[in-house]
Amino acid sequence: IMGLDQYGSFLQKEPEIKDKETNVTYLPTAEKETESDFTWRKHARLQQYMMELYYNKYPDKHNRPFNCEKLFLSKEDVLDLQKKIEDENLPFCEGGFFWGHQFQEESCKEYKEQDLQFCKDALKWLDEGKKVYYECWW
Repeated sequence: IMGLDQYGSFLQKEPEIKDKETNVTYLPTAEKETESDFTWRKHARLQQYMMELYYNKYPDKHNRPFNCEKLFLSKEDVLDLQKKIEDENLPFCEGGFFWGHQFQEESCKEYKEQDLQFCKDALKWLDEGKKVYYECWW
């Protein structure tokens, strides 16, 4: 089924590795992706918010769609998103490729509790030093 699928989660640094024979600690540079903690389907206004944030952070990417790429969120980003959700002020979506913009008001109401939980968890993850992201696929 075609449409907008959205995910929110975090990357976690791989734990340090200690060689028992040499007693040397290795710091891996790899980051491990977790299973998506949050998923949305056709939440057009959340997508609009994230797309605008993406293009504000990366103005050089305006010539290509925000699709299949992680948008890393700062604490300020999450706090701004949280306020917009609480105030029911996510940006209006003019439309997108099967984004569900026809029923965006209903989606905002249906997802509000989940959106706020994502913000709460994201702030906790950021405090723990994790890299919080949003990504989409359509």
